[in-house]
Parts: sequence; structure tokens; C-alpha cells
Amino acid sequence: MIIPALYERQKQRGGYLTHADMQSVAEDLGVPMHRVNALVTFFPHFSTEPPPKVEVHVCRDMSCHLNGAVPMTEGLQKWAREKHGEQVEVCGVSCLGRCDRAPAAMVNEQLIASGKTEDLQAAVDAIVEGKTPQVDTDWELAKDKVGKWEMDIYAGKGRYEIVRDYVSGGGDPDKVLAALENAGLLGMGGAGGRAYLKWGDVMRAEGTTGEKFIVCNADESEPGTFKDREILLAAPYLTIEGMIVAALVTGATRGWIYIRHEYPEQIEKCREEIARAVKLNACGRNIFGSSHHFELDVFASPGGYICGEQTALIEAMEDKRAEPRNRPPELMTNGLYDQPTLLSNVETFAWAPAILKDGGDWFAQQGIKEGPLTTGSGPRMKGKRLFSISGDLTRPGVYEVPTGITLGDLIDEHCGGMKDGKEIAAVALSGPSGGLLPNQIPVKYLSRRFVEANVPDGVTEISVRDLPLDINVSRAVGYMLGAGIVVYGEGCNVLAEALANCRFYRNESCGKCVPCRIGSQKITEMAERLLAGEVSLEEFASFEPVAMQLSGVMQATSICGLGQVASNPLQSFLKYFPDLAQQACRKESPRAS
Repeated sequence: MIIPALYERQKQRGGYLTHADMQSVAEDLGVPMHRVNALVTFFPHFSTEPPPKVEVHVCRDMSCHLNGAVPMTEGLQKWAREKHGEQVEVCGVSCLGRCDRAPAAMVNEQLIASGKTEDLQAAVDAIVEGKTPQVDTDWELAKDKVGKWEMDIYAGKGRYEIVRDYVSGGGDPDKVLAALENAGLLGMGGAGGRAYLKWGDVMRAEGTTGEKFIVCNADESEPGTFKDREILLAAPYLTIEGMIVAALVTGATRGWIYIRHEYPEQIEKCREEIARAVKLNACGRNIFGSSHHFELDVFASPGGYICGEQTALIEAMEDKRAEPRNRPPELMTNGLYDQPTLLSNVETFAWAPAILKDGGDWFAQQGIKEGPLTTGSGPRMKGKRLFSISGDLTRPGVYEVPTGITLGDLIDEHCGGMKDGKEIAAVALSGPSGGLLPNQIPVKYLSRRFVEANVPDGVTEISVRDLPLDINVSRAVGYMLGAGIVVYGEGCNVLAEALANCRFYRNESCGKCVPCRIGSQKITEMAERLLAGEVSLEEFASFEPVAMQLSGVMQATSICGLGQVASNPLQSFLKYFPDLAQQACRKESPRAS
């Protein structure tokens, strides 16, 4: 693979690539130079310029933005320029996956997640002086989770008994699929597809070479989302065992855990656990003395939010620019190297051992079936799941909860309530992709069937706290539910937060399709004008319809999910916060010159 080779060459060079380095990679791998150059110019992790002595990357998204990342970055830039000159570069970057310690930063790719300017300054000074800086680790938080989740059937002890039982019992793929169906396991990456159907599709697919692959998407670059970060440190063996079982069921012989490069601890931990699995004979050649083979490795992402889109991820693994594919065909039949590929999220694979332990019976009994706003919303999602939740909370973090728990119960029972007793101003239930919901949601924006079954006559609003965190309910009601939740407390500038989310999508668009490339820029410009007070009340009458029309075009014509949701931050603000939108407008039109 070209990308790992470039990684190694850049590391040897000291953080950048020369033309000679790129040419050497091309010659060693027998590929044309233009393919190497295409990757280096596309992925943000590669550089062709020598880096400064110290690089400071401060997250600027969602919880970090809410907690003052932008003014902190500007202050650090001024300080670094005056004290260290060109030796130090400070810049804002997209989400680093440490939203529970906002604002988070990395100094020379080492984590500083204290949220304090003085800690970043001390780290910079130390490196400039040739000393070792004081840094944070993800393990500090993950170690308290070891053996504590019900997901972890080994309670931190033992490994790979589900794989052993499958092999020693003769291996019945249909029995595994039946357990997944009984459990009602859905994809935990956001799409919520039924796991047993995806596994079955790959099992029945016939590739042209006889090869099949298993890929775990651990890119986790969605702002507000950091649960996979915890799983890969506290219980990597669960995800790995889920992948091995999936390989045995589908007939796959090779697999990769695709991890974002900002997670160095997780990359190292997974490599260590894979080596342990091989030593235990649970992975590799002749698994537990059988004729089954499955080789597993880690693929470090070269960066870019777009790599979280499943087809773009596969493109990157094929040493191509991570530009989403047109679908169909689907990955289950035409995935990596055009062969059948099962690609799922970290948590989806990690639940497999707990489900297969008893045929899915325990998992199927989990979940909250009744509560506010659940009548008439269709079948409830079964099981438990992990949520990343951050923002204006007393205890942001990763929590394992029953599906269907309400947002209010998650905040109060697990997060210790709102920070400083604030009221909710807005909530993002799916990172930036679902937009922002208000504290009180107007009933007129909910589905008619849901309202008729749940809302008494005369009630015009429902509390966002009463929303069940259940994918099936969210679809019935009409809101998006992902794995990352960000709660904004009263006193924040909701429009400024919506604009920050617009900028995220504008910055992260791969540029392949026009609706996303141009539309995300236009949406951002509109939000910037509104925040700057450049839109008059008179103009606003046409401003809103234009934004909604542009949003509709982007949703209907963009190739991948990024372009389809890029307008949601502004669209939801205009929809759910009309008073704030009008307050941002000038009261009078500018005088004609």
C-alpha cells in the first residue's frame, strides 16, 4: 500500500516529504509518480514543506468552539509569534475526538486536552527548549471503563471464547445471523442498518477472485463523537473478536481496523491486541486448530473527515484520493478491491460477542420500550449502546445506556445535569449533521402520525428532554440521531455555533461534487452575513427561502452524506430559532448611495 509507505518515509524525514521521497516510494512499489502525488496533495496528514519546530493544532468544532477554542487559538498565535517567531505555528483544526475535555489541542501530535492556555504554552516552551512536555493521554479516561460495561462479557479478563466456541462447534453461519437478528443489532455508526442483513449479504456474495474482506471504520471524525476512542482502549478485544467472527461467517480472509491518525494510543493498543490474538491462536492461520484463516491489521488514516464515509474510506485503502463512490454497487458485493466487503463501526463489531453468548436473548431484552413520546412510533430499538455526550454538562463523557433512554435522563442520571444549572439552549443529537434542536420543539415540525399518538390537543411544543434516544423513534418523529450528542446551555450564541458547524462542512468537503463544494461555501457565507448583521429584515424575507431551497438541492444531488447534511446547521437554525434569526438582522435596509 502506498499510504503506509508514505507514512514511514515522512516519519523518517522528520515530518515532511521531498520529491525524492515520493519518487522513491513510487519506484519501490512500482506505481506511477502521479498516483503518489495525488495522495500527498489530497490528504492533510502529508506535507511537502519542512514543519516548524512546534506545531499546535487546536480543535475548533462544537464543544471546543463552545468552550472558547477560537479566542484561545488567536491568543496563542499572538503569544507564539511574539515569543518564538517562526519556530512555532498555531492553527485551528477539525474535531480531534476529545470533546469531553474541550478545548482540546495537539502539540507536535501529542495530546494536550486540559483546555488551559498556560498548559499549551508550557508544552510549547518545553519543546523549543529541547525538553519533554507534559502531555495528556486518552488512557487516563479509558482505564476506568475496563470491565465496567455490560458490553464486555469478559469483564476485562479472558479473550476470544466466542471464536473458540464457533470453531469447536463446527461453525454455523446461519445461527450467528439468527442471533444478530434476534438481538436487533443495528449499525452503531449512524446509519442504523440491520447488522444481520449486511453480514448475510457479504456471506452470500460471490467475488471475482474468491476473496472477501472485513473492515472496521474507526475513523471517528464526526464532531461530538468519541465513543470508539474509548472502546479501542478499554476493550479492543471485543471489536477484534467481532471482526474475527464476521470473517468466519462471511468467509473473509483479511481485515483491517481503519483508525484516524489522531488516535496514536488506539493504533498502538489495537496492534498489541491483534498480536495477542494471534499468539492465542484466535487470529491468523489455522484459528484454534481449524482450517480457518483470518489476517488482521491496522490501517492508519492519512486524515480528512471525508474518510469516515464508507466508500471514501475504501478508496483511501486502495491508495486513491478519498472521494466517495457513486452507489450502487454496494460494498457488500463490490467493496475493497471490488470484492465483497463487510464494513461496520467499532461499536457494532464490539457488541457481537455479548450477543452471540446467548443467541441474542439478553441484548433483545434491553432497551426502554415505554416512556414519553413512544406511542405510535413503531417498533422500538432493542439493546444497549454507547453515547458520546459533551457540551455544557457537569460530567461529559461516554456512557453505556439502554436504547430509548430520554435525553433528559441521560443528562441528569449519567452526566450529573447541566453545568451550573443552566437550561438547554440547543442540542445537536447527531454531531453537526442533524443540525440544532431547541429546548422546546414546535409540534408543527413533527410527523403527523407521531403527534396524533403522543401529543394532546392544544399542546404546541414538546421538550427536547423527552426525546427518546432511539433510532426508530427518531425516524418516526423526524430528527437525526447519531452517536455524538452536544448540549448547548443558555447564554451561548446559537447562531455562532450553527456557523461553526457550517464552516466544518465547508472545510471538510472533498470537492468532488459541485452541490457540496459550492453549496457548503454558499451556506457558510449566508450564515456569516447573518451573524455579522449584514442581512436586513427586508432581505430576510427572501434570505430564508433561498437557504432552504439551496439546502434541498444539496440534499437531493450530493453524492455522499457530507453534502446531504452540510446545510443542516443553518437550515435547522432558521427553522427552529426564527426569533434569534430575526434578532440578528438589521432593522433597516442600508440607504441607497
